[in-house]
Amino acid sequence: MAKVELLTRAQLAQRWHTSARTVDRRRKLGLLPWIDLTGGRGKRPLVRFRLADIEEFEGRMLQKAVPR
Repeated sequence: MAKVELLTRAQLAQRWHTSARTVDRRRKLGLLPWIDLTGGRGKRPLVRFRLADIEEFEGRMLQKAVPR
């Protein structure tokens, strides 16, 4: 089985040179793919982002940003 690389909010914020709060806003608006490692238990989700999902998201955003 292949190892899945996961990013925290802070790691994703650092990757994008933004704040963890901005990452949270985008996640809550449904703009970012994320997973909850608590399995729905507890009050707050343990938020992680799959690196492969983020790379795919970045590719889509880059395509939209490039003028044709």
